[in-house]
Amino acid sequence: MHPLESPWLEQAMSEQRFDLGLSETQEAPAGVALQPLLKVNEVAVLPRDHSLCRKARLQPRDFTGERFISLAVGDPYRTAIDTMFEDAKVHRATLLETTSAVAICAMVRQGLGVAIVNPFTALELSGPDLVVRPLTVAIGYQVNMLLPEIAAPHPLQGVLADTVRKACAALNHHHSL
Repeated sequence: MHPLESPWLEQAMSEQRFDLGLSETQEAPAGVALQPLLKVNEVAVLPRDHSLCRKARLQPRDFTGERFISLAVGDPYRTAIDTMFEDAKVHRATLLETTSAVAICAMVRQGLGVAIVNPFTALELSGPDLVVRPLTVAIGYQVNMLLPEIAAPHPLQGVLADTVRKACAALNHHHSL
């Protein structure tokens, strides 16, 4: 298993270097089949005892004036989140940014601000110091499976692909409850 960031993952898949890839990309790289796996929504993460923890769902205006920890410029989710706040005419105090949703959750846990991240990172890291809340505005988060079309498939590729599909179906079901 090789964790790779976009666009290196897509390039490696295009070069037929891996048997299976998981990516947020919406465009199938050359020589690669793209199969949708998961469609869920981004969520808010809050430090323990933050005043917004009292709310069951958060609206864009709830973030007015909050210290906000953001994804890096150029990240498509950063763009979608910024657009949501611009459309709602909400001004946040964005003082910190990083490329990593895990790092964002760690900073939120330390009380450095609030944030919006993908639900899998949020739920994996949630606990007494990290509270997760849904948003009233849907910001979609999609994961796709990438399969090489040219290279001969590994004998276990089909088994792995089926296992990943089943795990994602269970996550989709759990997340939609």
